[in-house]
Amino acid sequence: MAEHEVMWIGRRPAAMAPAEHPATSEAFAEAVTAACAACGADVEDYVAAAGAYGSWLLRFGRDGQRQRLVWNGKDGRLVLEQATSGVAWNELGSSAISERDQEHFVAGVRALLGGQSNVA
Repeated sequence: MAEHEVMWIGRRPAAMAPAEHPATSEAFAEAVTAACAACGADVEDYVAAAGAYGSWLLRFGRDGQRQRLVWNGKDGRLVLEQATSGVAWNELGSSAISERDQEHFVAGVRALLGGQSNVA
């Protein structure tokens, strides 16, 4: 899995209150990518944002299509999107995640990708 550096534009990270998000841990990345792979996806990469909301992105291919899961930490939504022939993405589904922990995110990934589990 590729790692990516995040560059800050605008305010410095020190000006933000420190926050711990599960998305920044290696165990979390492994859990959500494994859940995605178990649903028939060919995982490309996982990127966690180093911001105040704990947002993350998981890109993968499935059934010959480019897709991605996007956790919008500010809005509290996990969104499944599919690439169009251009630069846009079409939303295929979304789910609110009640508890922002590894267990609930894995359940949300499975629910959106058609695996068995219940979303909180």
